[in-house]
Amino acid sequence: MQDVRSALPIGTIIGDRYNVVGLLGKGGFGAVYLVKDQRVRGNLFALKEMIDTSRQERARFSFESELLTRLDHPALPRVYRSFENETNNRSYMLMDFIEGPNLETLRQKQPQKRFPLSQVMSMMAPIVQAISYLHKQRPPIIHRDIKPANIIVPSTGDQTVLVDFGIAKEFDPDSTTTAVRRCSPGYGAPEQYNRGTNNRTDIYGLGATFYALLTGVVPDDAFYRMTNLGSGNGDPLEPAHQLNPDIPVHVSDAIQRAMAINIEDRFPSADQFWQALNAQPAQPMTPVPPMVTPLPAANNAPVAPDEHELITPAPEVPGAANKALTYLTTQPQEITERIRRRGILPLLLLALIALALISGLAAAFWPSITGHKGTQPATPTPVVQHKVTPAATPTLKPTPKPTPTPKPAPVLQPTPTNPPAPAPTSVPPTNPTPVPAAFPNVAGSHNGTVHNTNANVDASMSVSFSQNQGNLGGSVTINPPLQGSGPIISGFVQRNNYIQFTVQGYSGHAPLMFYGTVQPGGSMGGQYCSIDQTGRCNAASGGQGTWSVGGIASAPGSASIKEPSQTSF
Repeated sequence: MQDVRSALPIGTIIGDRYNVVGLLGKGGFGAVYLVKDQRVRGNLFALKEMIDTSRQERARFSFESELLTRLDHPALPRVYRSFENETNNRSYMLMDFIEGPNLETLRQKQPQKRFPLSQVMSMMAPIVQAISYLHKQRPPIIHRDIKPANIIVPSTGDQTVLVDFGIAKEFDPDSTTTAVRRCSPGYGAPEQYNRGTNNRTDIYGLGATFYALLTGVVPDDAFYRMTNLGSGNGDPLEPAHQLNPDIPVHVSDAIQRAMAINIEDRFPSADQFWQALNAQPAQPMTPVPPMVTPLPAANNAPVAPDEHELITPAPEVPGAANKALTYLTTQPQEITERIRRRGILPLLLLALIALALISGLAAAFWPSITGHKGTQPATPTPVVQHKVTPAATPTLKPTPKPTPTPKPAPVLQPTPTNPPAPAPTSVPPTNPTPVPAAFPNVAGSHNGTVHNTNANVDASMSVSFSQNQGNLGGSVTINPPLQGSGPIISGFVQRNNYIQFTVQGYSGHAPLMFYGTVQPGGSMGGQYCSIDQTGRCNAASGGQGTWSVGGIASAPGSASIKEPSQTSF
């Protein structure tokens, strides 16, 4: 692999047209230059360069660049053209240069490294619209690296712009994502390391970006969360409102759902995520207190006093009280009008008499229905008789209707006839013995590169694994300008091709945890981070970034790496 650290000097002419006037950023597989077009006066552009010896990779880069030229959105940089330099095995993509700081730089300068909610919603509105626009393309376009560092606040005062399309790709539902998709720790979804991605991958990145901007904390990396969940320790990701009490719970819940480990549990679209963030929390209890006021309103109507006295026992019926409360919260005007009509009072009177009659009959037959609970009927029976006898004497003639006594009995008889349980015995015998997959074989030496995101520095690395089933040992060598060589103090590889190993701290520095995916050809890669005493990734303890090595017995210096790096401009 060519050494990208040897960036092109200022004054270099690229493609017989573009004069390099500055270096905006660089990564493991390319750089982004600030260039001046010699054919257009006064115009500055960003020229993204990718270096790779593979013709297939250059063709893919060219295809994706052409794909981006058809986009037109105010929150996305305009991509103009792409071209190749086959002599130097380099591909280029020309796009707008957006001058201004990124949100990560601005976040670090804020009190507690976070913004207020209103400001975050204002800054992120154009970004959510841009993601929605990308996903609605046919076929959809997935950005795959949404994070504060890739959101520029233009110096011109315009709305925010989402940059860095180094890993944007047309969504192919039949394809899978390779191990090193160059997503950033804390912002990349778990499927970016192992399975195919779709538009919900960007929903995860959006949620993680909101999380960092609102809490001042970069969220726990997806693989670290999966490791904790797999070991039964629970999800280490704290809800946003627990880190910042000023965040409304409904906003925190929306962010938590957007960052769900299971891709199907996230919002299906950026629009739905945005709606959930802007939803007003429901306040169903506020209309309840006015429920008391409509009852005295009946005094204003010309109603006979004895009728009003007959209405007062109504609260003793719990079902009627609940219904009145429910309706008052939904149709207060309609209910108060009905109460004021004199014609409703006789109907209520008849309903109360009938209700008392039914409850009296039920009390008479209660012991025969619930024989084993003889202590309970004593309480309701005297209450009903005490209330009904003064005013309901003329209507007590229908009481000789005790004939329904045998009717409740058959209601109880069908229930015990249900338990025939022999049927489920035929269900269990269905493919009980799946064949377990073998552990990937990673024993041996692997050579490749490591990229430190904080320092934006690359170095070569080699890994030597010893393997016993899923357990790994060995050592890691990291060459200058980076440090971190040491023995592997713990490591494992799983049947689903997930790999993780921890390297002993170098000269008193924090240990480094590497994690990622083993590919079918034996190459592997993913993310790495410094871990603190609690076992969590903590960039402040040392560093973080990406790593990638080739298959077993690779020749030194010939890393098998086929993914363009992320470079923010």
